[in-house]
Amino acid sequence: MKRILSFTGCLFAFFIFFTLQNHAHAAEANVNGIVMTQEQYDRLKQFGFSDLAISQMDETVFNEFKDVVLESQSQITQYYEDVEQPQQYQIAQKSSLKKAINTNTNYTYKTTELTKEEYFKRVQALKNKQGTNKINKKKIRPFSSDDTTRTSYRRLVTSINRYNGNIELFQRFVWDIMPETRSYDVLTISIDNTFSPKAGSQHGQQLWRTYNPTYGDTSSGSASYYSSSTTWTKDGAGYGVRMNLKNDASNSKVFELEGYMHYKIMRNSSVRPYYINAYGNYSHAKKSIDSSFSYGLDFGGPSISWSGESSTSFAPITTHAQTKY
Repeated sequence: MKRILSFTGCLFAFFIFFTLQNHAHAAEANVNGIVMTQEQYDRLKQFGFSDLAISQMDETVFNEFKDVVLESQSQITQYYEDVEQPQQYQIAQKSSLKKAINTNTNYTYKTTELTKEEYFKRVQALKNKQGTNKINKKKIRPFSSDDTTRTSYRRLVTSINRYNGNIELFQRFVWDIMPETRSYDVLTISIDNTFSPKAGSQHGQQLWRTYNPTYGDTSSGSASYYSSSTTWTKDGAGYGVRMNLKNDASNSKVFELEGYMHYKIMRNSSVRPYYINAYGNYSHAKKSIDSSFSYGLDFGGPSISWSGESSTSFAPITTHAQTKY
C-alpha cells in the first residue's frame, strides 16, 4: 500500500511540474512587457500569430485579439522554392588606349510550388548543408560565397477568421531559407466585389531574428505598419502593404524572417454571397528596387497591376482561402 501511495505521489508531483513548465512560456513577459495567460497565448496562436510575432506584440494589438474566440477559420498554406540560375554575358568597352571585356552575371528566376513534405525535406537538407542549424557558426548566410545557384524557400498562409460578427482576413509569409535579394516586397489580400475592406482596420508587421558572428549573441526586431502608414495600398478590391525586408549587416546575419497583415471586410451587397474568398499574393522583389512604385488590386483574384516598376521585377506566390458565407 505504501508503494502505491509513493508511486501516486510521484505521479502527482510530476504532473504539477509539467503543468508549471507548460505555462511558464505564457507567463513570461514579451519584449514590450506584456504578460499573458496560457489561454490568451493559445487564442493568439489560433488566430494566426506566430511565436515570433507574439514575443514582440505591442499592447494595442494584444488588447484587440487577446480574448478573441474564433467561431470558424478557413486556412490554406502554400509552399514554394525559389531558384536563381546564373547567366553570364560579356560587355565590350572601347577606349583610345585599350579594349576591355567585363563579365557580368544575370540571373533567371524560377519559382516552384512544393508539397508540405517535400518543402520541409528540402529546407532541412539545405540547412544541414549550410550549417545554419547551429547558431555557433561564424556566419549565417543564405548562400556560401562560391555558390552559383541561389535557392531560397518561403511559405504563405492565408486565413479567413470569423468572430463576434467580424470577418478578418489574416496573412503571413515565412522565409525558411533567406533570399539573397532583400528589397521592397508586397503582401496583399484581394476580395470579391460583394465585400469591402473596413477602413482603418488594417495592420501589419515584419519580424526578424539576427545573429552576431563576432560575439555569438542573437537579437530580434520588427517593423510595424499601422493603418496610418504610407506603406499601405488601400483599394476597393483589397489591401496590400509594402515591406522593406530586413537585410544582413556587417555584424549581424538574419536567420529568421517573416511578416503578416490583416484587415476586416464587410458585405456591401443586398445579394447574399455563397462564399467568402481571400486571394493572397506575396510578391518578392528579385532585384533591388526603389520604393516609389505603386500597384492596384483586382476583384476575384490575386493579380496585381504594377506602375513605376515592371511586373518582371517581382516573383509572386499566391493562395486562395474560401469559406461559406
